[in-house]
Amino acid sequence: MKLDAIKAYVSQAAPDWTAEATPQLNSKRAFSLVQVSADSTQTARATLKEEIAFLETERSEPPLFVSYYTENTPYEDLANRLRSSLDTFGLPHRIEAIASRGSWVANTGLKSEFIAKAWQESEGPICWVDADAEILRAPQFVFDSPFDLALVRRNGWYDISSFVYFGKAPEIGEMIQNWSSLCNTHRNIWDQPLLTLAWYEASQRHQLASLWLNDGIFRFPRPAIRDLRDRVFYYPFQRKIRPFVSQKQASNDLKKFVDTSKPKDNELGSDDVSETFRTALRDGRFDLPATVEAMFGFE
Repeated sequence: MKLDAIKAYVSQAAPDWTAEATPQLNSKRAFSLVQVSADSTQTARATLKEEIAFLETERSEPPLFVSYYTENTPYEDLANRLRSSLDTFGLPHRIEAIASRGSWVANTGLKSEFIAKAWQESEGPICWVDADAEILRAPQFVFDSPFDLALVRRNGWYDISSFVYFGKAPEIGEMIQNWSSLCNTHRNIWDQPLLTLAWYEASQRHQLASLWLNDGIFRFPRPAIRDLRDRVFYYPFQRKIRPFVSQKQASNDLKKFVDTSKPKDNELGSDDVSETFRTALRDGRFDLPATVEAMFGFE
């Protein structure tokens, strides 16, 4: 039974399991959502120290780590650094060059196409990592995983698609194909909210098990003195997660480099998701239409 496998996998965190999907309850964050039937879910909650115990659990079999970079852009050098970091930890990977579509948003739509191809051609699960990231420590929380999907979800609704684990169940393949179709149809919408929408649609039809990772797994750009502070005062006492992935957020600068024309005024990202849809995600409700119109509150 899927729920039993999930409970065993996260047992180091000794979480509380409830039917309440609210992202934060007292000091415990919801870090796993398992749909056990069409109208019933189970949510695992844990304190930060309990989450750290789960994240630090040693496991054996990694997924295939996949990424791409657009040719003739600074992403190529960054992708080489990602490749080197994966090699440092002996992690299997597939990193390829793809021709640019001429704009940053259009290029992010390539991600879903590449992931769909990599997922179909892989014999096992895959884990997407943005090309401008580096692996700092082996992310064993996606090794041997029984989850269908794992990513960072902030505040119960805001998904970050820079590091995403995809299990090998057929329904995940369907979800990825739907995501790719959405990205091709709506090229003015960032891939990140469209992944959320594809997950929402899949969750209406299938009983998925999703792992909501803490954004503490990421190291974001910051002064070196803060790294020193955390190493001395926080990590040894489990007051913060020691990062596994360095996110350079190079897209903030490279978007201007890649775009060959004035950015479109109608570009939509996660910040544009309607409050109604955010609330449904936070509450673990799947009663809204799984459409772009419902997600962004269009008339």
